[in-house]
Amino acid sequence: MLRRIYIISIIFITLLFFPAFVFASNYTIYIATTDKGVLISDNDGKSWSSFNKGLPETFTPIRLYKVKEDIYLTTFESGLFKFKNNKWENISPDEFKRRSIYRKNDGYRKISAFAVDLENSKNLAAATKHSIYRSTDGGDTWKSINSLDNKKNYITSLAVSGNKILAGTSFNGIFELTGTKFRAVGIGLPEENYSSLLKFTEQLSSILYDGNDLYAGFYFGAGLYKKNKDSNRFIPIYLIKDKSLDSIVYDIQLHDKKIYFSDSLNTYIYDGTDIIPFDTYDSLIKRTADRKDIITATIDDKTNYYPPISIKFSNPEKEIKSEKASDKKGIYLSITALEKSLNKYIDMAKNSEINTFIIDMKDDFGNIYFKAGDKIASEINAQKRIINFKDILTKLKRNNIYAVARVVVFKDPKLWAAYNGKYAIKDKKTGKQWKGTENEFWVDPYSEFVHNYNIGLSKDIEELGFDEIQYDYIRFPADGPVNLCYYSFKIDEDTYKSEILIDFLRQAKLLLNIPISVDIYGFNSWYFFGNWIGQDIEELSHVVDVISPMLYPSHFGNRFYNNIEVSQKPYKIVKDACIRGNYLVKKSTHIRPYLQAFNLLSPTWGPKYVQYQINASKESGCSGYILWNAKGDYSVPYTIIKKD
Repeated sequence: MLRRIYIISIIFITLLFFPAFVFASNYTIYIATTDKGVLISDNDGKSWSSFNKGLPETFTPIRLYKVKEDIYLTTFESGLFKFKNNKWENISPDEFKRRSIYRKNDGYRKISAFAVDLENSKNLAAATKHSIYRSTDGGDTWKSINSLDNKKNYITSLAVSGNKILAGTSFNGIFELTGTKFRAVGIGLPEENYSSLLKFTEQLSSILYDGNDLYAGFYFGAGLYKKNKDSNRFIPIYLIKDKSLDSIVYDIQLHDKKIYFSDSLNTYIYDGTDIIPFDTYDSLIKRTADRKDIITATIDDKTNYYPPISIKFSNPEKEIKSEKASDKKGIYLSITALEKSLNKYIDMAKNSEINTFIIDMKDDFGNIYFKAGDKIASEINAQKRIINFKDILTKLKRNNIYAVARVVVFKDPKLWAAYNGKYAIKDKKTGKQWKGTENEFWVDPYSEFVHNYNIGLSKDIEELGFDEIQYDYIRFPADGPVNLCYYSFKIDEDTYKSEILIDFLRQAKLLLNIPISVDIYGFNSWYFFGNWIGQDIEELSHVVDVISPMLYPSHFGNRFYNNIEVSQKPYKIVKDACIRGNYLVKKSTHIRPYLQAFNLLSPTWGPKYVQYQINASKESGCSGYILWNAKGDYSVPYTIIKKD
């Protein structure tokens, strides 16, 4: 009897003081964080341990993949890792490395997509934004697959099954590798018309192929679609009634003949007929979400009763790159407008919320109006009369106006024509300087001379006392016979256009002490771009302090958002673009959009047209805005921004 009481007492004490040994968790949670790398929890997220052995001291994680017994990690600049032999091993070949004209060991390209064959764990596919690779030995060796046009496609998701590879893209839909070529797969995916000739498919976030059905998940509330292998049409199986741009179908898993998928912080089951909330992981997700530094999590059921599911967290702790550059509400001023009406614009700022002037310091024609420290400006006839900017800047500072210097970079007629056209983009047919559309003369973005010239001017501008440098035309040409462009200074043919722009900006960032901003096409805040004209909003955000997408509603195509009432288009276009842009960038970067303050293709033009844009930028979490009017005529906007 005493022995029985003793045993019961021991059990009670064990339950009281060591409950984890008795009620061990069935789940392992892996998380990728903003500053602590990868962490692991075996007690339902109550405590966390480092899971970084073998990883670089600093890196930017993207996503964890748990497939059967294997765990993979994709990163932004450190490559692809596999966990084996109790540590992480980098399984990236040299082909994954970033190209740079300045640095020999510049890290790796972003691993933008990754997939493991459901039937063969050694069969892998990986993408570095515009290039696809395949491994059949678990990542020991890789083979490049170059048959998907890498000039226009940005790969955001992959699926692999046997010899078949499927690639989801940021705006061109899904492609399937059959034999040696990729072909577009299916119709019926969510898309938006730009014109009668051009349309954009919503950005893919995840795809899964089970040998019979192809599942496609999307960013920005577009849901989950399915296509049978015998059909050419996708059908929606999960749509949000009130579409939310925060929604992203982040992960799709096949388990026990059912589809499990995640959307934001929720998980669901699709049994072939219905979508059912999957609440088994709810408490784990909720506890994990309490952390402020989390990027993504993967929950693994150790019993294998449920599949591992990855969750995307959209709100890690935000560390602002530059407080100095935040909340700036500006107007653009050409040299002509500045000289003619400076006092008028200062009075406008005093009597409105405007606190920033963007001033041309190197204009669209390559002209500069300050004393350049380098003789190049004089040699190429870019040095015009010298304006006393120090007095102007003193006046602006006295009136609490933030001064931004606009520098047009790669569109430069002066440098294009100089030195017998040495630094111009060349024409493949003639070997002479390439000409774009009227009044657009472009220099070669791959030229260090071009880089140094613009950075040298930027240093001169900084010394004058400007608060910020803003680079415009920080891109490759988009108009004219761009198929004939030849870049004579390009050393490595496999260099992405975005990589050379980042090279330039990194050099500028190293040599300047004030914030740097860049202007980008409006649509480049809508989707992941990169190799089209080089403007990759995510990659730019890792370098610059501010990104200014040019969100002029008149420039979004005559068929774009045709389901929106005409008067509401300015509001809807700007708001959606800003929400999407803020999602795609590194959280520390300011989005400060350019807004339309001119009448062009705008049937509802007027004060409300401008007001809708300003309201949209504020409501979507942007850090200020800039009004653009080439002539400096802000009489219409002033009626709605002036103080009462």
